[in-house]
Amino acid sequence: MMHEALRRHVESGFIPGAVALVARGDDVQVTAMGHLDVERTAPMTRDTIFRIASITKPIVAAAVLMLVEDGRFGLDTPVAEWLPELAAPTVVRTPRSPVDDVVPAERQITVRDLLTFRAGYGFPSDFSLPQVQELRTVQTDGREVRLRPEPDEWLARLARIPLLHQPGAA
Repeated sequence: MMHEALRRHVESGFIPGAVALVARGDDVQVTAMGHLDVERTAPMTRDTIFRIASITKPIVAAAVLMLVEDGRFGLDTPVAEWLPELAAPTVVRTPRSPVDDVVPAERQITVRDLLTFRAGYGFPSDFSLPQVQELRTVQTDGREVRLRPEPDEWLARLARIPLLHQPGAA
């Protein structure tokens, strides 16, 4: 069934090629077909390497939900258990407040908050807000990843920036 669905998309020209894997327990099915590109320079293979960008979010979410399902932690577990830098976040008093006009967060950031993009950092339509300007010094766009600091330093910088909203609120 998976093979047939992919074949239709490749033969129609909708995609040049695809690799798909579906696993349930020990039953693993892998299908590779088509080509790497529309010029048909090389065939798609089981071990073809793909660059993934925004798709990393749902992949990480699926992995986290598998750990939740296995009982390793809950959706409402504070992330400070693994990221102690986020143990005591502060929140700007109002969205237009300066970044030093803060109040303590009403609660810690949870796994659920991260999965639903409601940790509190926010990216509103108004990028001129002081907190957003500060956040943009740490969270740059994805085009210059080699210019970002190492993960521990990045997280330390992020933790010093107050949240725009209370955790879970927006």
